[in-house]
Amino acid sequence: MIRGTIITEKGGYADLHLHTRLSDGTLSVEELLALCKRKGLRCISITDHDNLDSYKIADGPAHDIGLEIIPGIEISAVWQGKDIHILGYFCDPTNLALNMELEDFAKQRIARVKAIIKKLNALGIDITYEKVHSYCKGKVIGRPHIAMSMVDEEYIGNFAEAFTKYLGDGCVAFVEKKGLNPQQTIRLIENAGGIAVLAHPYKSGLSDEFIENMVEWGIKGIEVYSPAQKGAVGRKYKEMAVRYGLVGTGGSDFHTEGGAYPPGCMKMPYTVVQALKECREKSRAEWF
Repeated sequence: MIRGTIITEKGGYADLHLHTRLSDGTLSVEELLALCKRKGLRCISITDHDNLDSYKIADGPAHDIGLEIIPGIEISAVWQGKDIHILGYFCDPTNLALNMELEDFAKQRIARVKAIIKKLNALGIDITYEKVHSYCKGKVIGRPHIAMSMVDEEYIGNFAEAFTKYLGDGCVAFVEKKGLNPQQTIRLIENAGGIAVLAHPYKSGLSDEFIENMVEWGIKGIEVYSPAQKGAVGRKYKEMAVRYGLVGTGGSDFHTEGGAYPPGCMKMPYTVVQALKECREKSRAEWF
């Protein structure tokens, strides 16, 4: 199999972009595994934000129910004040440098959440850090947990309203995120034995020029199977994957049961997983 090709032959389906409540999803690891099994998936990757804890929990149980799982993570890099989401596959969960950086990310998230709460309090929205933290089931706290608290306290009508009125980029309670830049993030993933994939470029509003820069910085794949990238948009990124010799991967970006995009909804063939594995082996040979 050659990188830069879009695979369509049979052999089962994979979903390599899933979240649990250990970041901003609503299901436990065990509940997500059971759902993916019911959906008939062959392989998954849980890509919780800025942590690998789900893989540590899921590895054994996934094997027990006949579901292949590969280590995954979604890291929020920062570029000129903008979040750039980069997926890391096959990272060693015990890698010291990676885990130290993730611990620092967790501390930065706490500081950002507290700064946002302070702005909201000044606007008359009386929520506390303790209340927000009660929605966080892992180490990774963030804006979704603030939104949940605002809905619960009836300051807003629904989750999306929190972002459009208060928490989104440029809104009245927005606080810019701090973190590694994309080059540093890619290097962090590679040093942990993984390969870096650019998440949902259309949803992130990334220009073609920026994606070309990402290729130069060492990205090995790009999401082409994504709910945010259908029709002509999806074809554009598939063509881009071929042009730059990237693995065209993706998944549902699943967060909550009952939503519009359940696990496996993108019908991504398992052969994409094989392409990722080959890419990783080639990269490791180049590193060593």
